[in-house]
Amino acid sequence: MDKDFFFDFIAGWIGGCAGLIAGHPMDTIKVRQQVMGRLSVLKCLMNTYKFEGFRGFYKGLGFPLLATGTLNSLFFGVYGNSMRYIDNDGKKPTYGHVFWSGCAGGIVQLFVACPVDLVKIKMQMQTGNGSKSWGSESNVSYKGPTQCLSALYKRQGIPGCYKGLVSMGVRDVPSFGFYMVIYEAFTRAISGSEENASPLSLVFCGGMAGAISWMTVVPLDVIKSRIQNDNPANPKYKNFWDCAVKSYRSEGVSVFTRGFIMVTLRAFPTNGAIFLGYTNSITNKI
Repeated sequence: MDKDFFFDFIAGWIGGCAGLIAGHPMDTIKVRQQVMGRLSVLKCLMNTYKFEGFRGFYKGLGFPLLATGTLNSLFFGVYGNSMRYIDNDGKKPTYGHVFWSGCAGGIVQLFVACPVDLVKIKMQMQTGNGSKSWGSESNVSYKGPTQCLSALYKRQGIPGCYKGLVSMGVRDVPSFGFYMVIYEAFTRAISGSEENASPLSLVFCGGMAGAISWMTVVPLDVIKSRIQNDNPANPKYKNFWDCAVKSYRSEGVSVFTRGFIMVTLRAFPTNGAIFLGYTNSITNKI
């Protein structure tokens, strides 16, 4: 087997860890805005720090930190090897090749990403002693990510650990394709190719790809977050469409823009770090 087959997986793992550490605090605020109702960014920031301290911004980090290497390893591994498999006779790949390779990576990473995201959201929604000030309380209190995943499995088996898979697929598969197309377009415009890009250019191109692709899926992300935070013992939402309709009826169209600011702010440094770590690892054959 070609040794290059493994480099994409290893580089993806390194890039993913770098991105998670850079963006998790803003992800916590984004999730709380999406699930807890009409809360401003400032109030979320103040409440989190007031009742939970600095550690509150890193709620739910443990499980994703353990798994994020696998997630990004799967995505970039499948993406990189798909691009090599397609091969355009030594020419630059077409944007169509880039898009479908990104979609392929998006599909494969779902099977690890869904339970990880589910546990992350359950943990992020535990607000401790300040729950009344938030105006919304978590359904169940979990001691940690392992206990959370175990409880979900005991209640509903494997399907319970994959709650929100459909909504996550709707959000992720096409957006990962566009994500890589945007990144490729920026690197070609600024540096000619990824190989010629400076570290600063990689951060900028990766950051822009992340920010733009996330901006387009915020409504889908709101629905996914609400479905995954739903009480498994007494679910409020039947499916993706039911969640969308009920959210709109209770809170209006603005509900689908919840967390937009945090999504955008988080996406730039997170994805800039991911591509810097990934590309440098590929270049240096780490």
